[in-house]
Amino acid sequence: MYPKAKFFLHYFLIIGLLASCQSKDTFDWNAAWSAPKYFACSPTVEYFYQGKSIAGASANIGNDPGWGITSGGYVGGEKYKPVPDSIAVNWLCEADRYYYKAGFKLPREKMLELFQKKVIDSYGVKQEYSLIVAGMAPGGNVTIWMQGGTGNTEVCKFKTMNKEIWRKNDPDYNKFEYKARHSEKYINSEMNIFRYLHGIPYSVWEKGEQEYDYDIGFTTEEEDKKDYSIAIVGYTKDGSIIYSNEDPIPYIKWNENVKLKVVKSKKFPVQFWMRWHSRDGNEWYESQIVLPINLDKQLLIFEEQYGKDVFLIVGMDKVSENKPYAFGRIWLENSKGKIEIMRFRASKFNLEKNDFEISQYSLPKDFVFPKWEGREPIVFPELDYWQEK
Repeated sequence: MYPKAKFFLHYFLIIGLLASCQSKDTFDWNAAWSAPKYFACSPTVEYFYQGKSIAGASANIGNDPGWGITSGGYVGGEKYKPVPDSIAVNWLCEADRYYYKAGFKLPREKMLELFQKKVIDSYGVKQEYSLIVAGMAPGGNVTIWMQGGTGNTEVCKFKTMNKEIWRKNDPDYNKFEYKARHSEKYINSEMNIFRYLHGIPYSVWEKGEQEYDYDIGFTTEEEDKKDYSIAIVGYTKDGSIIYSNEDPIPYIKWNENVKLKVVKSKKFPVQFWMRWHSRDGNEWYESQIVLPINLDKQLLIFEEQYGKDVFLIVGMDKVSENKPYAFGRIWLENSKGKIEIMRFRASKFNLEKNDFEISQYSLPKDFVFPKWEGREPIVFPELDYWQEK
């Protein structure tokens, strides 16, 4: 046998031997963490198997990537690791200044089965699970997911009550904290405004948020503006984010009912951020749209009357060149019917002033500000908004 042939034969025999030696419960995965949008945490996550640490992730500063969305930070562990049987977490919750620290047992057999089955991502492609994600939320609520590509499977939920107020006996820190929370920048930040509008929904992280069969569409009364670019980002009650670039928003004709099928179920947003602009950037509108709190009930009523495949449509009315705003409306629609649920106002960007002249916030009719339940008192922002009468 030629020397080269012997070399390759030995090489493939070694590779095959190594592959056969790999344990059936050992996989290529990494540790990751998550926090709800507008509810930052500073976490440390560590996974164990039979009492031995096998992987971990941490971050030195607070971050809020969105519930279920992974964030960067220090990650440790071997490439191929056994499926963990337990986890230790600790984090500082910025919303309430509580420090949480706890350990939990993981449903290892369930996780092992998921690793073996793989996951179907949002594009319909089968993916290997590559991340185990620990999400930490206010109220001591922890959710564990497994992710592969854009595929995401919830594994379990935990709750810890082992908490203490972060540095409560440090007068210098408390003075600094008070000054920071009462600064104009903090009070009028998007984060503080979001909490003022939607509160801290402790129970939703404990129980989980329901998903509904619907999709999002866009339309405009002016057909010559249909080639404008549209971006819509939805924020759900639990701090998840719905990105329009992940699920491209279809353009719907203004006077025709949508005839498309719903692609997949998703949580309902409590607020939309919308940007609609010409491709040359000379005409540009933005709006922060607070949606009705009973949107889920309105969907169910609509389905009883008109059936499934419901779209939540964002529509722009005709614009006036002489006003610093334009109006729009939101409705539920499918091939059989349409029901308008609210109107909103979008602020026009002033190119000369390089700013918006009026507030971007729109509130639905009869909106009620939630009762504040956080441990740290909220300082009310100087929020200007438009509301439908």
